[in-house]
Amino acid sequence: MKASCACSYGGSYSDELLDRLCTAHGVPRIVARALVRRGVTEAEAVRAYLHPDEAALLDPFDLPDMQKAVERIRKAIRRGERICVYGDYDADGVCATTILVQCLRNLGAHVFYYIPSRHDEGYGLHEESVEQIAKKGTALLITVDNGIAAVSAAALCASLHMELIVTDHHLPPDCLPEALAIVAASRKDSAYENGVLCGAGVALKLALALSGASLQKEWLALAAVATVADVVPLSGENRTIVARGIKEISQSAGLSALLDVAGYTSKPITSETIAFTLAPRLNAAGRMGDAARAVALLLEEDATRARQYAEALEGENRARRLEEDRIFQEIENRYPPETLRTRRAIVLHGVDWHLGVIGIAAARLTEQYHCPVLLFGERGGKYIGSCRSVPDIHLYDCLQAFSGFFEQFGGHARAAGITMQPERFDEFAEAFERYIRESYPDDAFEPVYWFEEDAELASLNRENVQALECLAPFGEGNPEPVFRITQTNLCDVRRIGQHGTHLSASVIQNGFRMRAVGFGFGAEAEPLCAPGKWTVLGVPRINRFQGNEKVEIQLSAVLSCNVSKLLRAFLENVLYNTFVDYDKLCDLFFVSHGFSPFSVLEIDEAALRKRFVRLRAAIGPEGLDVHLIQAGSDPNDLWGYCLFLELGFFVFDARTRKILRAAYPQQRSLKESRLYRMATERI
Repeated sequence: MKASCACSYGGSYSDELLDRLCTAHGVPRIVARALVRRGVTEAEAVRAYLHPDEAALLDPFDLPDMQKAVERIRKAIRRGERICVYGDYDADGVCATTILVQCLRNLGAHVFYYIPSRHDEGYGLHEESVEQIAKKGTALLITVDNGIAAVSAAALCASLHMELIVTDHHLPPDCLPEALAIVAASRKDSAYENGVLCGAGVALKLALALSGASLQKEWLALAAVATVADVVPLSGENRTIVARGIKEISQSAGLSALLDVAGYTSKPITSETIAFTLAPRLNAAGRMGDAARAVALLLEEDATRARQYAEALEGENRARRLEEDRIFQEIENRYPPETLRTRRAIVLHGVDWHLGVIGIAAARLTEQYHCPVLLFGERGGKYIGSCRSVPDIHLYDCLQAFSGFFEQFGGHARAAGITMQPERFDEFAEAFERYIRESYPDDAFEPVYWFEEDAELASLNRENVQALECLAPFGEGNPEPVFRITQTNLCDVRRIGQHGTHLSASVIQNGFRMRAVGFGFGAEAEPLCAPGKWTVLGVPRINRFQGNEKVEIQLSAVLSCNVSKLLRAFLENVLYNTFVDYDKLCDLFFVSHGFSPFSVLEIDEAALRKRFVRLRAAIGPEGLDVHLIQAGSDPNDLWGYCLFLELGFFVFDARTRKILRAAYPQQRSLKESRLYRMATERI
C-alpha cells in the first residue's frame, strides 16, 4: 500500500553542520537544511550555489569537436561561403537558432536559418530539407538542437558536397552520422563536465568559442529561457546560465515584447516566468503555425517590430489554449469523468484534433486521472499519437510490447510519439488498456505527493520565506521546497479565477492563520469545506502587492486526516474476515499525515471500559445492523467496535449482517490487540 505523500529526503541533519552553514553563509536554519537536502555543504559549493557567477561557465573547447567546428566556421566566414543554421520548432530550438545566427551575423557571416515544420516535416534533419538548402548554394550546414541521429541526412550532405557540423544535446545512437564535427556533451566519449546542456546551451558554447569568449548578455538570456523550457537539470553550469541569464532578459527586445503583450510587466522575472509565460508562447509558434516566426521575433532589435511579432505569437498562444480546451470539452462530452476514472490507460482519437496540441492535452489528462494517456490525431491518412505517462509506468517499455501495431514510435519513460494505420487503432486501444491493467498494481495509479520537510505554519514567516528565495532559480533538479503542515483547519474556502478554476482558503494551525491558493483546485472547494483536520502540502511564497508583503501557501495537495474513514477501513476488513495488517495501515496513515490517527481518540483503559458497556447495550440482544455502524461518524465508537471485534467481545453474523454480543467472551487483555498496541505506541 503506497503512502499518499512522502518525504523526498531520507537523510538526517547534523546540528554541527547546520550551525556551520548558518554562521559561514549568513543563512537561517531553514535554508541550511535545504542546502543539506540538495547535497550542497562544502564552502566553495555553497558559495557557487548561492552566488552563481559567469566565471563558473566551463571552457567551450572542452566539448567534443569544438576546435574543428570553430576552425571550419571561421574559414567559411573568411571565404564568404553561405552558412545555414538548421534549428528546431520548440523553445529550445528557436533560442539555439537565434544565438548562433546572431553570433555569425556579428562575425560578418553570410548566414540564413531553416526551421522544419512540426506538421509537415517533424523533428530533425530531413533529406528533403537538405536538398532544398543545398540548392541555395549552401556550403556549410550547422544543426542546433538536433542532428546527432541524422545518419542518412548527413550522408546526403556529403554527396551534395555540403559540409555538416552537428550541435546537439540528445542521446547519440550507436553509429554517429558522418559530419565534419559533432559538438555534443551527450557523446559517450565526451569529457565535458556538464553532460546535460540543452540545445541552446550547446549553441551558447559554440558562440562563445567563435567570439573569443566575448559573452553577449542576450545570448545568456536566450540560453536561460531554453534551459528552463527544455526541463534540463538546474545544477552546476546550467544553474549559472539560468541565474545569470534571467537578469538579462530585458536585453532582448523580443523577449521583452513577449512579456509585455502577455501582461507581465513590473513583476520580477523568475524561472516560473519562463516556464509559464515565455516558453508557452515561443512553443505556440511551432505548435500552431511556423516556428520561424519565433526566431524572427528573437532576432528583431527594433522594439516596434518586435511588438508586432510578439502580438502574433500571443494570438497563436490564445489559439493553442482554445484548441486545448476544445479537445478537453470533446473528450468530456464523449467520455464522462466517471468513465475515464475506471480506466487504467486512456487511448483516444479525434478526427480534427490539432497535432501540435494533443501532447499538452495528454499531459493534462495524465495529471487529472493519473494513468497513461495516448491521444491521436490524423495526418496524411495515418494516426499520429502523442503519449504521456505517470512515474510508476514506463511508457516506452509498455509500447515496445505493441511495436507490431506501429509504423513508427519512439520516446522514453514518461513521453512518446506513435504513427500507426487507422485500421489498427481499435484493437491496439483495447489491448493496451488491458495490458496496463494486468501488468501494474492498483497503487501505480495513485499519485504520491512529495514534500521536503515538515513545518509549523508559524515558522513560515516572511523572513524565512524570503531567505528561501536564495535557492532560486527553481526547476528540474532544484524544485521549490514543498513543506507539509499537519493537523490544520481550513476556512474561508472558495473558488476563484475565471470559471472558478482555482481555490482560495485560510489555513489555521495552533492559532496561526495563512492564506492558501490552489491553482486548478477549484473542483475541490466543496469537499474542503467539510469539518475536520487536514494535512496541507505547499510552497510558501511572498505575495508582493502594492508595496505590501504577505506570505501565502501555494498548494500542491490537501489530504484529509479523517480518523473515521481509516477506522471504517479496519471495520470493513474485520467484518468480512479479510486479513487486517494493522501495522501497515497505521504506518501508512502516520507517513501520510504526520501523526497517529489514534492521538485524537479516547483509548485509556477506564474510557474503554465505559465505552464497552455502552456499545454492548447499543447492540442489544438482537444485534446491530452493520450499515448503521459503518455510517457512524463518531471515531471513538468506530474505534471501540474495531477493537472489541478483534478481541472477540463482539462477533459478526454474516447471514443477518449484524454485530452481535459474544455469547461466551474470553478474558482478554487490551495488549493482545495489535490495534491497541499500535495506538499506544504511536501516541
